[in-house]
Amino acid sequence: MTFKVMLERCDQCLFGPDKIVSNARRSQILREIRAKDNHFICHKTKDVACRGDFDQNGCGQMGRIAGRLGAIAFVTALSSEQEK
Repeated sequence: MTFKVMLERCDQCLFGPDKIVSNARRSQILREIRAKDNHFICHKTKDVACRGDFDQNGCGQMGRIAGRLGAIAFVTALSSEQEK
C-alpha cells in the first residue's frame, strides 16, 4: 500500500496565494487537521494528499508512517485517476 501525494501543488492550493477559500476557512481547516494529526486531500482529487500539506506539515501521522516505510508515491491528478 502506498500513501499518494500530489507531485506538485495545484494552482488553487490551500497553502498557496490563490486558494479558493477565505483565510478564516483556511485557518479552520488547518486547526482541524492538526488537532486530528491528519492530512489534507487535494480538492482536485478524491484520495491524494495535498502537496502543500506534505511540504509544510508532512501530512500528519499517515505521512510520517508512510515516509518511514518508504511508501510515499508522488502522483499527478491524471495518474491517480488512471489507477482506478
